[in-house]
Amino acid sequence: MSVHRRAVRSAVLAATLAVVGLVGFTPTSAVAATPTASATLAADVPFASKLDNNVVYYGSLRVDNGTSVTCIPAGSVNWTLNQTTWRVSFTTQYQVAAGTTYDISAWETGQCSTYVQAWGRWTRSLGGVTVTPSATDVSSGVYKVRIG
Repeated sequence: MSVHRRAVRSAVLAATLAVVGLVGFTPTSAVAATPTASATLAADVPFASKLDNNVVYYGSLRVDNGTSVTCIPAGSVNWTLNQTTWRVSFTTQYQVAAGTTYDISAWETGQCSTYVQAWGRWTRSLGGVTVTPSATDVSSGVYKVRIG
């Protein structure tokens, strides 16, 4: 019997026994899933934008992967302001996976989309993008998006 067939047979037996409650289930490396390629998310966003005759300043990045939404406040990353283009660049700890679609948007305040009682309104978006990185896109370990 080949090593692969033996590993598969062992994994099936262990899974069956785990369902019955006799042993814990730990799949062998021979039948483990192939990991998805991923990279750290970097962004280049406008420092400010004029919306409804008001200047709105960048405060957070909102990342929606279709399953969950993550808000990354500007204060939680080391960002750089280019004073020629007035754009903010930074790298996050957020990991994007190849083949997954993301809605990524820049927001005023550090709380993404939220109602600010003192202003009497919801925070505003400075723009956004929808992306689906490929394995090639994430191969460098950093995936950069540009908003606005």
